[in-house]
Amino acid sequence: MILYDYRCEGDHRFEAAVASMSSPAPDCPDCGSSARRVLTTVRTSGFASAGHSREDMPKSWKGMGNGNRDAVDYWRRSMEKRERLEERHPELGGDRRPILAHEGIFRDRPLRAGDDIGASVQAAVTAEKAKEAAKPATASATGSSTTAGGAAKR
Repeated sequence: MILYDYRCEGDHRFEAAVASMSSPAPDCPDCGSSARRVLTTVRTSGFASAGHSREDMPKSWKGMGNGNRDAVDYWRRSMEKRERLEERHPELGGDRRPILAHEGIFRDRPLRAGDDIGASVQAAVTAEKAKEAAKPATASATGSSTTAGGAAKR
């Protein structure tokens, strides 16, 4: 089956599948009148763009048009679009280690160049769990709590 574009006498455009290129044109599904095959437009130029990368974003006040509202808004929208794209296609995000090296579980022990990522993550997760486990034990170990007035109850 071959797909062709057709236009009827009533100026309705439709697409239909026919057995071969010499098959007669089908009648219009909307009005039933006879139809003729029309040239299909095929786009042969143009390209898909992933938009600006994080490296393209201006790094200074001057690069941001001295804080021009339109420039700031443009780059904010561009980066939000890029983040949505990277969520769907993580391979476009590139190496995020420089960003992640100081965030989340790494805030107290940042990554350095050459660190083993797996071992660093394991150590940071273990340290984070130990810190969480120590929090309730520290509060109950004092054995006293304070009232709204600041006096300790015993």
